[in-house]
Amino acid sequence: MLVLLVALLAASLVLLIDAGRPALAQADFFSFLRPPATVPRAPPKPQRPGQSGGWWPFQPQTQYEQPPQQQQQLPPTQPRRPPPEPEGVVYGSADAAVQGKRAAPNQFVLVIGDRLAAQLAQGLADAYVPDRARVAIIDNTADESGYLPSPVDWIARAPDAIAAARPSVTVVALGSEDLAPVKDGEAFVQPLTERWLELYGKRVDEVLTALRDKAGRVIVVGLAPVANGALSDDYAKLNELLRTRAARAGLAFANVWDGFVDEDGKYLANGPAVDGQRRRLRFNDGVRFTRAGGRKLAFFVQKDINRMLEEPGRTQPAVDATAPASSRPAALAGAPAPAKAPDPMAVSASARAAARVLKDGIAPTPMRGRADDFTWPPPGSEPAAPPAPR
Repeated sequence: MLVLLVALLAASLVLLIDAGRPALAQADFFSFLRPPATVPRAPPKPQRPGQSGGWWPFQPQTQYEQPPQQQQQLPPTQPRRPPPEPEGVVYGSADAAVQGKRAAPNQFVLVIGDRLAAQLAQGLADAYVPDRARVAIIDNTADESGYLPSPVDWIARAPDAIAAARPSVTVVALGSEDLAPVKDGEAFVQPLTERWLELYGKRVDEVLTALRDKAGRVIVVGLAPVANGALSDDYAKLNELLRTRAARAGLAFANVWDGFVDEDGKYLANGPAVDGQRRRLRFNDGVRFTRAGGRKLAFFVQKDINRMLEEPGRTQPAVDATAPASSRPAALAGAPAPAKAPDPMAVSASARAAARVLKDGIAPTPMRGRADDFTWPPPGSEPAAPPAPR
């Protein structure tokens, strides 16, 4: 049986060879048409490991695998860090600010107030880093203090503070520690009652008048909102009182409230800083300011400071009528009379009129001859009165 199978296979091979001979002969017959050149043989196909040579009709073809492309490894992107904040220096006196400096500053800003005023002083020092050769910030603050006489009486403390600072401008930031009962005779009046506001407003007038008479240029800083909503409402009421009393004394009032609330008027702990970056402005206690928050607090005061520093000369303090005549500055012969101080009520009225225009859109009452007077006929064109009958 095995012999028969081998014979069949041999016969099959013979038939296959005979069938391919005509093609080979035909190829030899037309071989003279090919140019006499040597045709290179195709390179052998690569074999897989363990694969034997030879050809088989159903043998799988070798697949050429492309080497993996090496991707360029890019360095991990570093998160963008906000630019560093400036670091200004706060001094305790004018002498300390000029000591050991070739280009000593010649303009001093004195900051008086409580613990928040100390943060304002640092914010102002950071703001005036580019002008530190010209402007120096002097800090004279007491954490537990206010307009009320206890525990710190600023009327008694102000003269020494002003003498040590020799200020061109004095900034007052008080009030956040004043929501306490006030003694009225033998009784105590609770905060923000009608009687309390009357007594407290009188004390504020006394402090601001003393500072104005001794320091000249004074800026009153309003209170900022806090995380406690009820306390923020109380601070808003104090702000209205401080604004009114500052206007009555002829002093500038710096409103800082809008810088620390969102669009809905709610307390803002994180928000845009003066450098355009979003930063944390308040600490977790909801009261104190961060370094960036103090810098933003100073931003709302700095514009009034710059305006006052650019004014020529220095406002002289008012003459003390109780001082002896020999100690009063005598006016030169022929000198013009001193300018009359603006009427505080007129200043308040003009401020209210401006607020009505900007906030409520209510135009002021037109005045005869002014550009907003559209009455007819215009002034100067009225017909002459007829002559009186003879």
